[in-house]
Amino acid sequence: MTAIPSRQRRRLLAAAICGLGAACLLPVGVVFGAKSLLGSSGGQNVDSTGALKIPSTPAALLATINDVNDVTSLTAFVLNTTGVGGTIISLPVGTRADVIANQDPHRLGDTYAQAGMEALLLDAEGALDVTFSVAAAVSANDLTGVFSVLPAINVNFDQPVVTSSFVMPDPASTTTVKLKATETTLPPQPVPVDNEVFPAGETTLTPDQISSVLASKRVGELELDRFARVKSVWTGIAAAVGEGLTPEQAQITETSIAGEIPSDIGAFMRRVFAGPIQVWQLSGQPLSGADNPAGLDLYALDKFEVLMILANVAPSSLSLPTGSLTVQIDSSFNDPNITHDVVERLNFIGLSVALIRELEGEVKQQTQIRYSDPAIVDIGKAGLESVLGKIKFMKKKQPVQGISAQIVIGKDFMDFITANPELPSTTVAPSE
Repeated sequence: MTAIPSRQRRRLLAAAICGLGAACLLPVGVVFGAKSLLGSSGGQNVDSTGALKIPSTPAALLATINDVNDVTSLTAFVLNTTGVGGTIISLPVGTRADVIANQDPHRLGDTYAQAGMEALLLDAEGALDVTFSVAAAVSANDLTGVFSVLPAINVNFDQPVVTSSFVMPDPASTTTVKLKATETTLPPQPVPVDNEVFPAGETTLTPDQISSVLASKRVGELELDRFARVKSVWTGIAAAVGEGLTPEQAQITETSIAGEIPSDIGAFMRRVFAGPIQVWQLSGQPLSGADNPAGLDLYALDKFEVLMILANVAPSSLSLPTGSLTVQIDSSFNDPNITHDVVERLNFIGLSVALIRELEGEVKQQTQIRYSDPAIVDIGKAGLESVLGKIKFMKKKQPVQGISAQIVIGKDFMDFITANPELPSTTVAPSE
């Protein structure tokens, strides 16, 4: 199993494609310094053309592995624009990977088992349309060293945490199989034995116990049954660090924060623990039938949810189609459902969402498009108004680097989708 070659090329172009930087608002509507995002650094945050630049926020990928080299959890970490704190995004290990023609569907976790971490990294980037700056597969023992900076955390498990260990049966036992006209005696094979690690309900975990929960996996257990457990761990960590560990607690220095990307997954995670953390778990839809002919524990992500989250917290890491018109969404509704709808509608007419900000303040009546690229006006009547409703176009006074237009969602949009809940037919091809 190999990663798609075009994705390998895309990693080489990441710096050119992803010069947008990070938004600073929470995808669940918690405001965190939004208004200062484009106006920071005392007006010095501009490029040679005078366009505003958005501070970069890198992303990292953590795969936890158990004793038999299975991936038991996949988590993306995104640093905030301040260099500490940020976002933890949990995604299914069974996420369906992008495949080329005639290749059978497969899970991200299976990519690691068959081709290693580099292939898993490329497949995960393809599934999320993102570029990770740091990635690693880590065992429970090594992960405990990272979690050692944390205090004990509180969790609430919806069902017992059970893991399978493999033990050898009686050495004297053998298995005889008949192959055509001959018989072959096989040596004893390891068999799985289930062990309850923690009961259901509320409990407190120490750093080594946090690692053991993330590495736990029962043979035959559907990942759908583990979603709540994994989210409970990351939510417990976010609550435990509160406004963030001190630099001494997180084992970082002030000089290590200014501008550089941590070089390894442990340093990256400790930087996230040194500030306030938000947690998001990507939803996964189980696949069956023709979408899953092998009957795998396979899940499809909601691509609009993925884009909504990453454009909000980590647009510097997004992999956008080369040459596409890119837009910024500003909304004061602070409602993920509304933002999701806007993202889906813009994708429908072929626009790339590069940045999302959820703002404080009163929602304006009109939906406005403030453009820096006149090409956005050309598709205004034909495309934008067919999916967003009545729009007021205006020239943007100061452009944002890499952004063709800023879309400010108003009450008119809510009136429009109430009357027109279905997307219209269109001749504009949606972006891939």
